[in-house]
Amino acid sequence: MILEVNDLRKVFHRDEVAVDGVSFAVPVGGSLAIVGESGSGKTTCARIVAGLEHATSGTIQLGDLSPKSGRKEKARVVQMVFQDPYQSLDRRQTVSSCLGEILDFHSDLDKSQRAEKIKDLLDLVGLDQRYATALPKQLSGGQRQRVAIARALAPLPRLLILDEAVAALDVSIQAQILNLLVDARAATGVGYLFITHDLSVVRHVCDDVIVMRRGQVVERGPVEKVLGDPTHDYTKKLVGSIPRPGWVPARGSTRD
Repeated sequence: MILEVNDLRKVFHRDEVAVDGVSFAVPVGGSLAIVGESGSGKTTCARIVAGLEHATSGTIQLGDLSPKSGRKEKARVVQMVFQDPYQSLDRRQTVSSCLGEILDFHSDLDKSQRAEKIKDLLDLVGLDQRYATALPKQLSGGQRQRVAIARALAPLPRLLILDEAVAALDVSIQAQILNLLVDARAATGVGYLFITHDLSVVRHVCDDVIVMRRGQVVERGPVEKVLGDPTHDYTKKLVGSIPRPGWVPARGSTRD
């Protein structure tokens, strides 16, 4: 396993229980989705695994990484891609500088090797080399997310955490990014922990899924089994909310 989480619990101030006894695992090269509505605890789980939050209790094992490992060692095992790439990218850095900074931190490449690696990363995420000199403001949302994914893949991590990584993109761009992720997984062997509320995303890129509600896991299993034949009422509700092909809003309906 590249990731094993056992009995994870997170309690915020005022005794707010965000995660309550959650356990799951991601095999090497595997892809697991955590789904649930806003407030279910899925993002808190991801942030704890990534080291951005501390667990109240429970254990997390990342491959053979020692609990005493530092930031650099952990970053070589796990990286995270956030929902909004414009916020996670430095607006003053070109794409080449952004990727080069990560490569400099994690490797001892000379100038020519560094340039070749940047080229390889852009190729991996389907970006033309001309974007190497672009700033984030000069890129579309989908292009920014490709850069964010390239940056996350630069240290050759064994696990990528994707927190609603396509939620802010148009449907057509979402499909491109999801296909990119499928291809990147095949090319690198990286595993995915996918945090999402979108079950169509789960079907596209994940092998297994766990469903969370109010901080607890209510259902788990292979994607086709859980989404095709759910047993928990909450999962049935989520599956039932997926728009069917040809669905259109009822006349007079309004958007949230």
